Amino acid sequence: MRSGWLLALMLVAVGAQAAPLKMHNVAVLTSVGTALAVNALGADTAGLDYGSDDGKERGRLLVGFDLPVGAEFGPFDVTSTLEIALGQATYRGEGLRQEQAMANITPLFDWRLPLGPVTPIFETGLGVAYLSSTTLGPDIYSTRFQFSQIFGLGMQWGPVQVGGRFQHVSNGGIEKPNNGQNWYGAVIKYHY
Repeated sequence: MRSGWLLALMLVAVGAQAAPLKMHNVAVLTSVGTALAVNALGADTAGLDYGSDDGKERGRLLVGFDLPVGAEFGPFDVTSTLEIALGQATYRGEGLRQEQAMANITPLFDWRLPLGPVTPIFETGLGVAYLSSTTLGPDIYSTRFQFSQIFGLGMQWGPVQVGGRFQHVSNGGIEKPNNGQNWYGAVIKYHY
């Protein structure tokens, strides 16, 4: 039953984005989504996020594996997940359309405040990213390997988590120029 909900969620997301996506991207996303729906990876969470940054849009597929690190701080339960994200950013502007594939690996810490059937969550994470190119539109990133910071607020009801998320991706000043990316958007996850 849980895999059916995830498959429905992913098909809705694909349908909502089908117009701007190329057919091979739809095929890849549907194939990966189906694999996650039956959870062949043994993932603990799966989801999607969407963000935008100054003329750029990004969509990613998220897969999470619970980590054995956690604690209780007063009323908060802190849990940890290793999130693996694969996606693509697109820049449209100045008569130009440019795409950039990206991959992220981020250990996330979820600060949960159990309040009954709805649980507010504050998430934070620090990880690494790989970009397929060092330019996207007018921005230059100098290195393909980047650092990634995540801050988010959301709520979980049963197995479904929804929220807003901010992600900063840059090379940390290792090499100049370092325009960085600031993604503001939404995330939806399903917990197996």
